[in-house]
Amino acid sequence: MSTSTTDPIAPPPPAPEYARPAETAPSQTYDEGQAFGRLVGFAGLFGLVLGAVVVVTNTALTPRWISSGWGYLIAAAGVVLMLFHAAKDGEQEVRRLYGMLAALFLVLAVGASVVPGPIFTAAVKKTIGYNLLPWGVAFGALSLVFTIPFVRHETDRRYRDAAVNGMLGVGALLAVGSLVYGLYDPPFLVGPGIAVSLLGLAFLAAYMGQVDTSEGIGFQVAFLLGALGAGVAAWAFARSAFPPVLVEGPNALRAATGEWDWWKVTGRGIVVLVFAGLAAAAWRAKSLPVWLRGVITAAAVASAGVFVVAAVRANVLTTSPAPYLVPTGVILMGLGLTYLAVALAICSDNQFVTLTRRELASYFLSPVGYLVIGGMAFVEWTGYQEFVGTLQRFASRGASGLPEPIVANYFVALLPVIAILLQVPAITMRLVAEEKRTGSLEVLLTAPVNEWPVVGSKFLATWLFFLLTWVPGGLYLIALRVEGGNPFDYRPLLSFYIALAAQGLAFVGMGLFFSTVTRNQIVAAVLTFVGMVLFLAAYLIREQASPIGLPPLLQTVAGKLSFIHLWQESLSGRLPLRDVLVFASFGLFGLFLSVKVLEARKWN
Repeated sequence: MSTSTTDPIAPPPPAPEYARPAETAPSQTYDEGQAFGRLVGFAGLFGLVLGAVVVVTNTALTPRWISSGWGYLIAAAGVVLMLFHAAKDGEQEVRRLYGMLAALFLVLAVGASVVPGPIFTAAVKKTIGYNLLPWGVAFGALSLVFTIPFVRHETDRRYRDAAVNGMLGVGALLAVGSLVYGLYDPPFLVGPGIAVSLLGLAFLAAYMGQVDTSEGIGFQVAFLLGALGAGVAAWAFARSAFPPVLVEGPNALRAATGEWDWWKVTGRGIVVLVFAGLAAAAWRAKSLPVWLRGVITAAAVASAGVFVVAAVRANVLTTSPAPYLVPTGVILMGLGLTYLAVALAICSDNQFVTLTRRELASYFLSPVGYLVIGGMAFVEWTGYQEFVGTLQRFASRGASGLPEPIVANYFVALLPVIAILLQVPAITMRLVAEEKRTGSLEVLLTAPVNEWPVVGSKFLATWLFFLLTWVPGGLYLIALRVEGGNPFDYRPLLSFYIALAAQGLAFVGMGLFFSTVTRNQIVAAVLTFVGMVLFLAAYLIREQASPIGLPPLLQTVAGKLSFIHLWQESLSGRLPLRDVLVFASFGLFGLFLSVKVLEARKWN
């Protein structure tokens, strides 16, 4: 029997030194998150190539099994998938490939713009610039949207600077060139000019989004863009208003009987006082540079002087000029004010401008904004396809063309009406209700800002987004070619967008008000939808020959609130300004009520 000398309760001896595991860093990890994105990108590339092949073969040859409309849709879906991949995948090889794709699209844009067209038709005379719309502008837009993710991911300064400076050069060329050429050849603006100007503005905005706009060249570009826009808008206003006023002279202020019309005299006096007030406000604006104050003051004083001279002196001009306001003046003023607004939004640090920029950007930081834009673009594309089909069916019967205005039945249809009934609640329901629910509204109002800038910025940003969603419908029509050499009359389209802008003020003001009275987005959306249904009911009441149970006053009010009727009037070439002012006033009243609802929290 042997005995152990080991103490049973003694601790075990330490392990040998060689048995201890060596200390190591954390295990190496591999990024496998790009696999899904690359699969999406490959699917997008396949869709883009397939859609392009379908469109080309249908254009060059006889119609194929897949129509051109489906080809465009497949290609558009492919571009969206590729953009998703380009935004997510920042690997060097991937971003460089997308950068080369952006350069390729830019080359295609230039080629499509300068190659005589039509390409696949030999029976007609070919002209340079024929394919500027839609191919040149479309390829240019694709170049821009693929350049942006390349610039954001690129780390090599040489390539990044080349891309950024390229956006500046292309944008300046398109923006300045289109406006200058539009002044020289006004018909160019009605169609290609609008699209090219907006594309140039998009390139410049993308450039300013990549550089510092508080100082240096970024600020200078923004300032020059705003100066260009203000100058073009001022020129268009002066060219449209001054010659007719100087030709008419004091006779414009007299009634048909030869006596003074005091309503017209009062209106002329208000115009003069507005320009005088603008001159005084500009001169007292100490925050502006002296030279800018001087330019604005001189322009306002000169404008007031023109109206005063025209009121007291006859035959200042003896030759009546050609009409300029519609469509050239309206287009130039719209583009100029758009340039000015974008420049102010980018480089201004004003409280209201900053809040508006924040609210407008919030639509593109959530899925709701993209869903609304995509849904409206699809609805308008569907309406465009039906509109083109109607034109083709009409031409197949041997008729020369639809009577003007041919756009009368383009927007006034079932789908656009249903779309606007759903669109307005979707874009307004979260404005204040969501901030109330999360408590961010109280945090915002504790800053040195009162209710007016907060609510006004939400109102303006939502109204701009509302107008943006209706832009594709107009762009589809710009690309339309009318057979037989008959020009396309865009004046009803311009009056329609003016009416739609006024109606947007009313719709957004109503939705904003309902969003301020509740913390629940769904409740705000339902209330806004009911309000939109009441606007629709106003049209149904107006269409009735003798509405039962309604007094004449309510019938008149219902007729003024019929937004579909105003669509019909504007698309027929008639724009009743009183109805436009009714909708605009309704929207401003909704803005006023929204501010007062927020101010009422101080009373509790």
